[in-house]
Amino acid sequence: MNEKRVGIAFTFTMLLLSAAAADTFRVGSTAIALIDAANPEAQTYDASFNGAVGIEFPRDTAFLKGIEIEVKVPQEIIEYRNSMAYGLYSKIDPLPAKDRTDYKATQITLQPLPSRLSFVLQIPLVKDHRLKSGPYATVLPYVHDPKAGALLFRLLPVMKVLPDTIGDLTFQVKVKPILADEGGFRLSVAYPPLPGTPEAPISVRIDEIAVNNPGELQILKPGQHHLSIVSDSYRNEVRVFKVEQARVTELSVTMQDTAPRVYLIAPENALIQMDGESVSPGKEARIVQPGDHVIKFTIGDYEVVKQLTVEKARDYTVSLIVDVNVAESQ
Repeated sequence: MNEKRVGIAFTFTMLLLSAAAADTFRVGSTAIALIDAANPEAQTYDASFNGAVGIEFPRDTAFLKGIEIEVKVPQEIIEYRNSMAYGLYSKIDPLPAKDRTDYKATQITLQPLPSRLSFVLQIPLVKDHRLKSGPYATVLPYVHDPKAGALLFRLLPVMKVLPDTIGDLTFQVKVKPILADEGGFRLSVAYPPLPGTPEAPISVRIDEIAVNNPGELQILKPGQHHLSIVSDSYRNEVRVFKVEQARVTELSVTMQDTAPRVYLIAPENALIQMDGESVSPGKEARIVQPGDHVIKFTIGDYEVVKQLTVEKARDYTVSLIVDVNVAESQ
């Protein structure tokens, strides 16, 4: 019994000392996990006692702060836990693939299997990850840059004292992204042509905070936000939009010129004149210049004249209402 403990300690010491250099090893099989912030559900793989899972990252990792690996260990392995280990590797050559078994990679960590039926590892992908180890998960003291390439998680035997049925046992490995508590917002603004000023300056605020680069992706907390666009050459625009975790909300706003608009509403048989010019009633707005305007409604012998003063960047509705008054005669 004492000889067995000495052999185990010696084996792990040698393995841990090799972490600084690249390791060459062979696995029984490789599964591939594709990390995607848009699909945060765990991906489940069955691995053998010498199996591996390659973890690949997308180009856009804006909302990823880590990955989580959960391993469910067969009951039969618990008493042999010191004879097996898990390892995590980076700088993998060649890249992980389903039909690949031989690799050269840099070891990040190598640890014996915990004496539990399952364990969870969390690997940070950003420095300010705020992940903490606890009774349910262990956070590795290593921050992986997804731009540096894939990771490889590996199960491996480190002692020959294993049951004859080890090849028939299955480890369940679940891999999922850990999402940042943030979302994205992208604003696009279209401008109507203005004489001599094709694109006048605008001021953009989100939640009353000035945005200096409104055309770029804005990182915001999930929930509702308030957008305001102010310009001297266009009408002010106000919107309310919602941001979801790890998703990008896109909003397009078309700026409107500041010419006043007048809506004229009257019965179909009414004749309308504005500043002496006949116009038709309807839902379409009439673009006018700021200042005083005279509107005349005529129905048969009935005539109403209204003077209207309009201001820049304002809309007006002028309605002719014909009513019938019924009163009891004495």
